[in-house]
Amino acid sequence: MNKIYDKLLFTISVLVLAGGVLLYVQKSGSAPSLNAPIDVQPADNPYRPETVSSPTPAEVNWPEASEQSTGWRYDVFTPPKIFIDENGQFSEEGWEPPAPPAPFGIYLAEIDRKPYRIQIEGYMQEDPADTSKTLLLLFNEEAQKQVRARPGDENLDAEFKLLSFDIERLRDKDKNIQKIARATILDQRSGEEVVLTHGERRYDSGFTVVIRSDEDASFNIELAEAAFEFEGPTGHYTLLEISLEESSIKVKKHAVDKEESEIRTLKARAGDASSMLPITKPETNALEKAENIFDMF
Repeated sequence: MNKIYDKLLFTISVLVLAGGVLLYVQKSGSAPSLNAPIDVQPADNPYRPETVSSPTPAEVNWPEASEQSTGWRYDVFTPPKIFIDENGQFSEEGWEPPAPPAPFGIYLAEIDRKPYRIQIEGYMQEDPADTSKTLLLLFNEEAQKQVRARPGDENLDAEFKLLSFDIERLRDKDKNIQKIARATILDQRSGEEVVLTHGERRYDSGFTVVIRSDEDASFNIELAEAAFEFEGPTGHYTLLEISLEESSIKVKKHAVDKEESEIRTLKARAGDASSMLPITKPETNALEKAENIFDMF
């Protein structure tokens, strides 16, 4: 009985399948091909380009930020503008630092002073009570050698005669003794008497002021007197004063255009290398060393 039902179902399935195949073949024969061109007829009124006008931007009135109780100005959509003032504090006001001043344009390189041709370096006393027995150690700047002399001696090569030597003892407020030793020589070239002080360098009367500029490295001018006008890299100047004690000069820069005149005191950048006399220690024998020890007292 089951076998009969199976055969019946199988037969029905075959018939349904055959009917479906037949229906598919009939439909596919009448359907247009997908690859065939399609003939499309245009409409009576084809598309035409339309001109689109640009929209006019609307004018917006943005209100100014109102002042708040703290003094600052801001609103919901207007944040405060914060600046830094000249004191480094926060400020609502805009501030710009002033433009740097114009450079002065020159500086004092040095005041060149020619040392006197004879300098005193030291002395040795044989008898502190008798200065005539003192041996002086002098230095000849021209020959670059040491010269020894006692009071009354004459040196023909260096062209001078040692006239006298004396030591002045002074007491300060603390009762400390300070000795000032001076030698007087006769300059046989000029015929003048010259005083040399131990520990102080003596110069001739002449000097030269050397002025240069950071703005122009090639600028170099040498002056020997005050109240002298000259041109610099950035203006016109007048040398007003020269101070040998302070190693400084006073210079006026004249006004030009919107720049006002200015007077400055310029200190020497490079000190005179010869302002301190080097002490050359001579070779001494035992007696001279002993005399130096006694001189300390």
